[in-house]
Amino acid sequence: MFDEDEILKLDEKYSFDVSVRDDNKRFAGKLTLSPEKCTLRVMGERQTSYSFYESSQIECSTFDKSFTLFELSINYQSSQSLRTSVDDNVGFFEYEFDVGFVICSDEDFNLNQNAAGFTIDSPMIKKWIGYTNKQQELIDKYHGQKLSLFSEDTLEFTHLLEGYGIIMAFYQLETHSNVLSFSSGIRFPPKLSIEFGSPKPISELHNEFKKSYDLMTLFVGADFKIDAIEVSTGSHSFSSKTCVYFTSNNKTYEPDYPVLPLSHNLRFNDLPLPELPLESFGNYYNLSEAERSVFSRYLRYKRMKSDEERFLGYFRLLEKLTYKTKSYVKSESLEVILKKSESYLAKRLQGNKKNIKSLISRISRLNDSKYNTEKCIGDFYESLPSSLKDGMFYNKSDLQKICKLRNDITHANDYIIDNEKLSKYTSFINVLLYLALLNKIRISPEVSASVAHRLDRYHLVQKFD
Repeated sequence: MFDEDEILKLDEKYSFDVSVRDDNKRFAGKLTLSPEKCTLRVMGERQTSYSFYESSQIECSTFDKSFTLFELSINYQSSQSLRTSVDDNVGFFEYEFDVGFVICSDEDFNLNQNAAGFTIDSPMIKKWIGYTNKQQELIDKYHGQKLSLFSEDTLEFTHLLEGYGIIMAFYQLETHSNVLSFSSGIRFPPKLSIEFGSPKPISELHNEFKKSYDLMTLFVGADFKIDAIEVSTGSHSFSSKTCVYFTSNNKTYEPDYPVLPLSHNLRFNDLPLPELPLESFGNYYNLSEAERSVFSRYLRYKRMKSDEERFLGYFRLLEKLTYKTKSYVKSESLEVILKKSESYLAKRLQGNKKNIKSLISRISRLNDSKYNTEKCIGDFYESLPSSLKDGMFYNKSDLQKICKLRNDITHANDYIIDNEKLSKYTSFINVLLYLALLNKIRISPEVSASVAHRLDRYHLVQKFD
């Protein structure tokens, strides 16, 4: 597992001369992988299939590796005639594709194969897990020659994701011994693994990885470096290695510490921080795709360079997460009255049937919007622990100014605000949004409020006595 000679590292560059499959034909190609860009260049003198340049998935291979390429877009194509005659026409073509996601295997691999799960190797996982009693037990058992490989001895935690699979953190044991250097011992770097309850089509693997990554960036607080990702395919070959590669140049800063660490079974909890409820993983995976998209959009807004763009993005998500409705009058009664009054309104207001129906629809929607954005966000703010609210410079009374600023920017109204104040407003909204996201996966306000001060730029809204 994670053999340096077989598993592609996401921060390294690679170049492969490959044989590219197009139906029953093969063409020469060059596959180039780098953190900034991945490309496939295909060239030849024979005619490709009619739709090859529109391919969404391509298979290619070297002598000892198979590649499956996804998320393709063509960025260059050319062709020329080398010789033209009545009996002999010779041409040359060249295509170059941008590649978004690559699956690499040391065995024959095809688009019909399924993935059983994947394992993430990342330095951040070490910080997120911390120094635990399990790690000390592992060392003690090794020295006492009682350590059992592939057992609970190497398992930090496992949790069932109902309807999806299992998530686990485990330690990959690596023993070493060298008489010449007078050294012997073990390494046991932690890995984070997802096992699907039922195999997933290989074409869905990137999306499944993004789900887990979006959640982990919420706990970590930002993008974080990943060294490698290994894929389990259920292959019966013990030596088979399958991994993925994709670009990683759109990431934000690498944090020094996770905002919400695991904090389970710690040997020393000197911060101290509350334990991350493992149920939050299952709560996240039980959300609908539309609900989970909020987490993905939050990460996208964090990557933006402009405070104004982040402010608008954060506000939009906070508005969505805190939105609630209340009617001015009973909706059912209003609907009956409006329906009965449709012909009367058309006659008295001299409107056509279509416009009257549209007006009635607007009245119904307006009836359910007694709570405006400021009220919804204000109610959420009031639900937060006093310890958090008392420690921040801004409070509920500031929401009116913040909501007005958002409306002015959105509707291109005239407004004046200096960069420092905008940064502070953005940080304040980010704190509320972060807690709303944790609330979405049912992490209690007491737990989330206790780590809010660890968010990036929290100092901008912190009250100093």
